[in-house]
Formats: sequence, structure tokens, C-alpha cells
Amino acid sequence: MTPPTTSDLVVTGGTVVSHDGRRRQDIAIRDGRIVAVGDDLAAAGVPTVDATGLLVLPGLVDMHVHLREPGMTEKEDFASGTSAAAAGGVTTVVDMPNTKPPVATAERFRQKLDLVKNKAYVDFGLYGMLDHDNDHEIAAMAELGAMGFKLFMGQTTGDNRCPNDAAIFRGLEAAAAAGLVVGVHAENDHLLRMFGDRLQACGRRDPRAHLDGRPDFVEVEAVTRIITMATEAKTELHIHHLSSAAGLQRVMDLRARGHRVTVEALVSHLFLDEDAYDTYGNLIKLNPPIRPAADVEALWAGIGRGDVDIIATDHAPHTADEQKEDDVWKAYGGFIGVETMLPLLLTAAAQGKLTVEDIVRLCSYTPAQRWSMSTKGQISAGFDADFVLVDPTAEFVLDQTSLHSKHNVTPYNEWPLTGAVVATYLRGNLIFEKGEVIGAPAGRQVIPARTPLATH
Repeated sequence: MTPPTTSDLVVTGGTVVSHDGRRRQDIAIRDGRIVAVGDDLAAAGVPTVDATGLLVLPGLVDMHVHLREPGMTEKEDFASGTSAAAAGGVTTVVDMPNTKPPVATAERFRQKLDLVKNKAYVDFGLYGMLDHDNDHEIAAMAELGAMGFKLFMGQTTGDNRCPNDAAIFRGLEAAAAAGLVVGVHAENDHLLRMFGDRLQACGRRDPRAHLDGRPDFVEVEAVTRIITMATEAKTELHIHHLSSAAGLQRVMDLRARGHRVTVEALVSHLFLDEDAYDTYGNLIKLNPPIRPAADVEALWAGIGRGDVDIIATDHAPHTADEQKEDDVWKAYGGFIGVETMLPLLLTAAAQGKLTVEDIVRLCSYTPAQRWSMSTKGQISAGFDADFVLVDPTAEFVLDQTSLHSKHNVTPYNEWPLTGAVVATYLRGNLIFEKGEVIGAPAGRQVIPARTPLATH
């Protein structure tokens, strides 16, 4: 291939991995975009990055993070959370709306955007919340660039009231009219609260009580209900953090009947099972919970079959003191993960559980496609020059003190891993290398391409 006549940077010698293959190629970059991918693109006078012996992946897109700003910045903030993303090879994050206050109106969306837009080290999108009475706010949040809308059908951090079915349906209709995806935390809130009350009345305070209080049928019921309603409302639907074999089977059954829905699995639901409660206690409390090994195996099998569409982190920081809570009912749900996702998945690839191409498909290509990020998720001409250099053979022991979140407590501390992030680039600019985040925050808001429903 003839080198481009002008470029700012050429990445040479690396093996470029896409969602459907890999090839040793050069990448030419100009003005933050990829202008060519091919052979022998180096040109006199153009700076080069030598990626010999490394894999070059499109920057990961994490569709499920909680950066805790506004209102809970003692746990994390946009600067610290996006620093962790850069260190983990994640170049785009989409932040959840269950902050204080929740992002359920256009005015709150605007306030949050103004608050965080100059703090991000990677590109970012913002969800609005599908609340119990805010269907009239959906169109205005969409106009401000909302990536989509999050519906909490079950209790989680922020303890926001879950909408009733009529409010849910109105919100689904409004999101469909705006041409945006609704992502769902699918658990039946009334049932999980009832089971929790019963366990507390019996004196249960141990970490496993959280699992016992959220049985898998609570997920199955919510999945069935929301997919049925979304189909009727003609809404683009995504199930966040599907956690159980029974939940995945229900999704597959409904897909076979013509329902359209995408499914996300969390890193934590793939790498931890219920035995981890004995080791880590309430540190691994998560909504939905860490489940038995059979559910973990079912999620991995779903990845192998292509029934799981996306892997994300649910990066959900809390303070170090909060993570030490002994009473499961007082403990917060969630823990950090945006920086450890790629090394963990590369380790799974080294073990033969999936391929690096699968990682790209699940963590870059499909998220960008699903949420209509027209310049993300691929190393191809015309796309943003977001990429991560990876050494797939590097072996190391994870040291949580090296992590970049505000509170770097993780269950994966001291795990032996294979596959390391060497450097991360955002629009052709180096933002992480040799353990350090580099430069000032330069992340930009990502706004999805929308195809609103025609109105009659």
C-alpha cells in the first residue's frame, strides 16, 4: 500500500486484531483519525511507534461504569475513574445515572455534563435514567447527547425508587421515539426486598445471604417482563449484567420467538463464583449476586455460542472503609473493575476460554455498533485512532496498590495474570504507558447516531 501523503503518526510492526481476525499491519494516523491500515506505511519524517511483538487492539468500550460524580466523589470521580480506564486499555466509558441526584431530567443531565466534561482522560458517554415519572424528559436528554437510558428494575446503589410497569412502558415508548437504547438492571424489586426481609428476620448477616436473597428466578421474571414490554413498545433493549443460566436460557427462548435484545455479562460474573464469598466476604457483594459455578459455566458457554453479546465491568467503586463492612445488609454492592478487565480477559484467552478476537468483538466492536458510536470500536480508516498495545505473553501478579482508582481494593489482588497493557492511545495521543497516565484530560463526550421512530 502506498503510504498516505500526510500523517501524524504511524504504528509499525504490530499485529492488528479485529473482531474477525488478525494480521500484521501498520496504522497511519492523521488528526486523531486512522487514515490507512496496511503494509509499509512508514514515511520519512513521520514519527513511528514500534509495536513489534505486540498486539494492537481497538480501545475497549466499557458500557457499564459508575464513576460516582456527582454526589459520591468520596468513592470515585471522573478523573480517577477515567485514569483507571486509560490504564486498562479502555478508551471509551459510558457512565450510569444513579448518582446523587440521579440523572433523570434534562437539567441534571446538562449539569452533570458541565461538571465532568473537562475531567475525563478517555472519551465518555452518559446515560439518563428511566425513572418512575420522567418519560416527558427523555427527548430533551436525547437532544443533549444521552447515550441511552438505564432502567433499574431492582434496588442498587442510590436506592432510587423502581418504576411501576406503567411508568416503565411510558419510558420505553419515549426512548423508542428518541431512537436510543434502554439498558436494564433486570431483577424483580418487590421479590428481592421480600426475600431480604425474610433473611434478616432469621438473623442472617453473612455474605452468602445476599445470594440467597436474590434467587435466579427474580432475574428470569424481570427479563421476561421487560423483553415483552420492550417488544410491544418497539424499544431497542439491552440487558445489563445478566448473571444466571436460567436468565440466559429465558433470553434465548424469547429470541427464538422473535424478540430482539442484547445481553451483557460482567467480568466478575465470569471470574468469580459463590465459593468466593468464603474468601472475599462482602467485598464481592454485587447486584445481581455472584452465583454458583454452574451459572459461571453457562455464561462462558453463552460467550462461546455467541448468545452473550457484550462483556462489561459494572465498575462500582466504594471507599476502603465501606468495603470492610461485615454486615451484608449494610455493605454496599460493587467493586472496581475497569482497569483489570482486559488483563483478566487476556488471561482467559491464554487459558483457551476465548480468543483475543472474541475480546475485541465483545468489548470494542459490538458495544460501539450497538450504541451507534460511528467512529469507535474498530481499527479501520475513518475511525478514531483509539487503540491499545498489548503484550499477550507478559506474566505478572496483580498488585492493587498500582491501580488508579481512588480506592484500589479488588478481589483480584495477587492473582497471577497473563497479558498486559503496554500503552493506550486516544485519538492518536499516548495517554498511558509504563504504569503511568500521561498528559492532561482530553476525553470528549461521545454522542450516538440516532434513528428516532417516525411519529404519526
